[in-house]
Amino acid sequence: MKHAHSGVRRSVGSIATLALLAGGAAVVAAAPAQAATTAITGAELRWEINKESVSGAYAPGTWNLFSAGRLGNPGAGGQTLVSGSEGATWSNGATAGWRNTEGNVTVLDKQADGTYAPTTWLGARQNAAGQSSNTSGTTSENLLSLRNGTGTVDPVTDTGTLSWDGDFTVVYYSGMSFFYVSDPTLTVTNGTARLTATLSGYGSDQADPTAWTALPATEVTLGDVSGVDLTATGLTATPAYLGVTVTPPADNVPQVTSNPATAGSFPQSFVDFQGGVGTASYWYSSGGGADARKVTTPLHVSWSVGSQPAVTVSDTTLLPSGAQQVTVEGTGFDPALATGARPPLAGQAAGAYIAFGRYADVWRPSAGAPAGARVNAGGTGLRWAVPAASMATVGGAAAGAVELRPDGSFSATLTIDKAVLDAKASAGNYGIYTYPGSGATQSAYETFTPLTFAKAVPEVDVTAGTATYGADVPVTVTVAGDSDATGEVELRDGATVVGTADLEDGSAGFLLARPGAGVHALTATYAGDANTEPAEGTGTATVSKAVPTVSVAASGGQAGAPVGVSVTVPAGASGAVVLKEGATTLGTAATSAGRATFTLTGLAPGDHALVASYAGDANHHAASGLARIAVTAAQPAPGSADTPVKGIAKVTWATRPTAGKRGTAVVEVSDLATGRATVVLRTAKGKKVESRTVRIKDGTVRARLPRLATGKYALVVKVPGNDAVRKVKVTRTFRVK
Repeated sequence: MKHAHSGVRRSVGSIATLALLAGGAAVVAAAPAQAATTAITGAELRWEINKESVSGAYAPGTWNLFSAGRLGNPGAGGQTLVSGSEGATWSNGATAGWRNTEGNVTVLDKQADGTYAPTTWLGARQNAAGQSSNTSGTTSENLLSLRNGTGTVDPVTDTGTLSWDGDFTVVYYSGMSFFYVSDPTLTVTNGTARLTATLSGYGSDQADPTAWTALPATEVTLGDVSGVDLTATGLTATPAYLGVTVTPPADNVPQVTSNPATAGSFPQSFVDFQGGVGTASYWYSSGGGADARKVTTPLHVSWSVGSQPAVTVSDTTLLPSGAQQVTVEGTGFDPALATGARPPLAGQAAGAYIAFGRYADVWRPSAGAPAGARVNAGGTGLRWAVPAASMATVGGAAAGAVELRPDGSFSATLTIDKAVLDAKASAGNYGIYTYPGSGATQSAYETFTPLTFAKAVPEVDVTAGTATYGADVPVTVTVAGDSDATGEVELRDGATVVGTADLEDGSAGFLLARPGAGVHALTATYAGDANTEPAEGTGTATVSKAVPTVSVAASGGQAGAPVGVSVTVPAGASGAVVLKEGATTLGTAATSAGRATFTLTGLAPGDHALVASYAGDANHHAASGLARIAVTAAQPAPGSADTPVKGIAKVTWATRPTAGKRGTAVVEVSDLATGRATVVLRTAKGKKVESRTVRIKDGTVRARLPRLATGKYALVVKVPGNDAVRKVKVTRTFRVK
């Protein structure tokens, strides 16, 4: 299956890094009924892949190499491993984490005596003679070793399945392009084998060196093998290459098959994936000078790996400051392999030192390296694995002794403190080293596991509460990582610095003082400390608009006179207020210090409902308020034609009262008068004779009087006012004869 890739890929001379991850689950091939299958554990796969993968590269100063485990993602193309950090970092500062051992995978390096031991960083570029790998035939002589493979085999029918669980990276051009291969499985059926795995990684582009695209995990065939002879202890076979033809991925050079000595290819699915990586033509003959180095090399599978000492370290990337502990597990350290040459274990099983040290590139006792090439931290950073019977001889557990079990295994806990070694040595490779004790010589005991010291890269989390405008907003910044972060954090709201605070238990608190409504982009910048890299984190604080209260007050109320209207909103509110009555706009005014004022004229007499609508602003929602006002008719000046006043209203008699006879008084008032008048009849001395209300009709009040005795009386008529006229009081005295 073909995979998408970005840009035009070039094969010969392209800048590429290849990451290959190995490990996985087995699929057991069905064997004939008469087959005698054998369960296998502890199988080791060793493979160089091809010479190109361990040669120099064409870009100046770069080379191709392996790393156990997955290298870290540099995040951009065109990056190379930094030699000064021994591959711990990329050239852009991102963590790379090159190592020679991780899990079941070890990168082995050929030694001067022909044996193999875990490589150093220098050994990943130089051969056993100290020559640097190049494009002219010199390689690093490195091999990939995958241990603890499991499955079943039947040597009689040459059928079986073995699988490995582990990761390794194949790096081209010191890291400018790479891919991973995961979980290889070797399936053999009647002498024909296929090695499969799952590939993943990143795509690069020569036309755009910064391009870097994640590729999906894809199952491919790493190699097809014919004529496999399974023995009781393993197999050796060379995956097919010569004579294999493929269809190159789009935008890659064609396959060149004119030279039978070099013409060939890795399997089609493998090459297809390389099209996405950007290194397709490095895996088939393309007519270039590297064609001879592309040919596959033999792979070796053995299930007698127990005799090969191996070390696993619980953590190989550590913090640069302070004391930390790691657990070192060893296997294959057969006690009979190393005999002491000096006290305290002269002539006995010498065991192995397990040391946290800073050693020279040439450090192995078996190669004649002096003791000064091996600077150990000492104390709890040094242990001595010896048989149980010898532990007391070397001082017991208090002196650092741990048991070397009869099966060649041990477990030791070491204290790692970089400052201790730095005080003793200014150069050398940090790592966990093993080598035989009591002056014994045994190269198999000599292992090196690189340690990388790197500050933790923390995650900075910014959490803010929600609020409504007018309230403060609390913000919490948390810095979390592999170390207990300390130091200072700065918080910014956009470009504005909110403040700085020291971390306490990994967090710091801030307060946004009455922030404006809207979404605030917050950035927290952590300054870092001795064990933690500087870092930034972002978050948001959401502040809702406030719902304002709009108060409306009106003063005045007589037709023809100005009416004042005052609208009050929150003091911080800005914007306009529109005053309406119904659909009629009476005016628009801007707010100032929380107030907008209007002066109205021309309001007709009657009740008026005034609605003030506030338009809102960046921090306030729109809102409205209501006020009601009654406007009365203007009062005419006294003496005007339609205004009855005392002495002006005319009182006449419809029927003049006489002694013992009722009468009717008629009071003429304004035609605008309405309602009921009050009629009071009193004696000359003020005694009330009668009081009643009479309806005003057509400007006339008709008052029916009772039968009266002779004497003097006063008739008082009170006419109420209204919107058109003011109230009046009319008094008329009369005599009854």
